[in-house]
Amino acid sequence: MTQKKKLLFIVNPFAGHGSKAKIPDLIVKSMDKAKYDYELVSTKYSGHAKELANTAKLKNIDAVISVGGDGTVNEVASSLVHSDTALGIIPGGSGNGLSMHLGIGRSAKKALKILDAFKVRTIDTATVNDRFYVNMAGVGIDGLVAYKTKQSSKRGFKTYLKGALTEAVKYQNQRYKVEIDGISQEGKFLSINVANGSMFGYNFKVAAHADTSDGLVDTVMIHDAHKMDYIGNAWRFWAGRIHKSKFASMNKVSNIKVTTYEDSYMHIDGEGYPFSAGELEFKVMKHSLKVIC
Repeated sequence: MTQKKKLLFIVNPFAGHGSKAKIPDLIVKSMDKAKYDYELVSTKYSGHAKELANTAKLKNIDAVISVGGDGTVNEVASSLVHSDTALGIIPGGSGNGLSMHLGIGRSAKKALKILDAFKVRTIDTATVNDRFYVNMAGVGIDGLVAYKTKQSSKRGFKTYLKGALTEAVKYQNQRYKVEIDGISQEGKFLSINVANGSMFGYNFKVAAHADTSDGLVDTVMIHDAHKMDYIGNAWRFWAGRIHKSKFASMNKVSNIKVTTYEDSYMHIDGEGYPFSAGELEFKVMKHSLKVIC
């Protein structure tokens, strides 16, 4: 008989805006007991998922399943990178950007069917100043909106969209220096995103042609323009056509440096953080994470 695979489900009860109470029953109904032994644990504080995943990796657990949003995925993945323990995802957050990009979607039932099939592929991950990320990171208005959204007690697309529109009205584009393959450019930008995956979530595609297995990241720079020009081009994000806008420039690179001249905000896998003026270096870690998808 084939030995059962061992799984650990890490549930973030605070992620998103829906209850995770039905998840245990869904797991019992969906996972083949003849193939898997599994355990469920819930996180109790920020960083707990990372600790739990690291312990599971050291025990040679076959896969750790993140049940939460992009922030939970980031914590779990950061402990599993460069290991034989695979990442699984049950989307339970607001945006679920990586889950959407990998074709897992937003449905827990669909995600569990994918887990039960246990098909593993290896994808790239990335770092910004040695901070790990698996989907997307960047600076500019997106960092500010992510930070403000994190401070809110509400979650979901309406909260995100309201915050984005509120900040867009008053946001002043900042000046950055961007270095790609030894070539520098400087100017004002609305945002600079460095994407491994294609979207934030909600089908909001920042880098429609991003490939998590090509050994490169997609840089997406939205240049200085009139606010009405941004509004007029917003539809392109949902259509996956922002690269067609004359205000956007895109490159596939293995690393990129961005120098900021003001204190500002950045986002890493959906979480917003303040940061001080200085240099940010983004790097790819090729084929560094096993994922069930």
